Amino acid sequence: MKFIILKTFQRIFLLPLILIPISISTLFAQGIPQENDSFNLEEKQNNQEIKDPFEKSNSKLKYFSINPGVTLESVTVDISGRGNNATMTQEGPGEFTWMFDVKSRDFQISQYVGIHLLLHNSNFYLNNQFVARPAEFSSPEEDSSTNSGPSGNRIKQDVNTRMQGFYSMTMPILYLGEEGSDNYRLGFGFGPSNIRLNGQVDFQNPNISATYLLSDISNRENFLNTVTTIQFLTGNISPTSGDPTVSYLIGNLSTGRNLEALGLYYAANDLLKPDPLAFYFLSSTPGLYTPLEALTLASLSRSQVNIAKRNAFAFLFFFETPKFGPVKFRLSFGGPIFKENGYTYEFRTFHLALFAPIEF
Repeated sequence: MKFIILKTFQRIFLLPLILIPISISTLFAQGIPQENDSFNLEEKQNNQEIKDPFEKSNSKLKYFSINPGVTLESVTVDISGRGNNATMTQEGPGEFTWMFDVKSRDFQISQYVGIHLLLHNSNFYLNNQFVARPAEFSSPEEDSSTNSGPSGNRIKQDVNTRMQGFYSMTMPILYLGEEGSDNYRLGFGFGPSNIRLNGQVDFQNPNISATYLLSDISNRENFLNTVTTIQFLTGNISPTSGDPTVSYLIGNLSTGRNLEALGLYYAANDLLKPDPLAFYFLSSTPGLYTPLEALTLASLSRSQVNIAKRNAFAFLFFFETPKFGPVKFRLSFGGPIFKENGYTYEFRTFHLALFAPIEF
């Protein structure tokens, strides 16, 4: 009886205690898991997949970025046509202005080439012109030179002309650089632009000056009608696209107090400055013109510019750095080029921008 009980105990309790450790050790020796092996295989396959060149950048940018910042901008506008030529520019090396560009996400074509869209806007104010260098300041070498640029026989000078304007450019940019916004970029693009210009330019045309000086300024109505005619013949005034207020007032100078109203409008837009020519109108005809009207006539003795152009050609070259902390630097050159009313307008703008991209 005791022998039977002992055999039963061995079969029920001792045998499982021996077999369980053996089974566990065998299981670990063979390796566990089919699920983990399958997961690792899939992960390796995913890592070996070929990346879509139009996949989003490795930066945070998924859709677009807005680029607020500040820029040192130098703007020069060359105006030529109808036998006249003048170059408007700014005093000093340029002006500091606010920047607010918008850029799309990058589309990487290859490892070092990609494209993106750029929207760039700029407001500017021009208060100087390049004029012929006086003979006493020109050396014989400069006199014999054919160079007509600012470094040649022209100098920058305030000739009492003022011009304000705005332009916006939208264009695809082809750039050289690796994927991601934190890389150096060298790019070029061109596309449509919208431009607005308002102010005066002095073509230093003796025929225009002689017309004013030989006119009878004592006959107010006839003289103002003559000024209107000269402006529409020699200036660049577009009644359909330019500032309608300026176009109307210049077209009706002899009516009511439109001459004074034009002066107030110019003064409010910082386009009217003290001018020695105003004393000529005041002294020659005492009491016929008010001081404000005399200043306005002095401004009108130069060709007026009042235009707005849509979808004009524009181009841009730029060099851009990666981020230094939250900010980036960009050096660019370009601008619109277009024709209007017989004149060709060529912008030459340089930008040194510091901006902080906000990515979405």
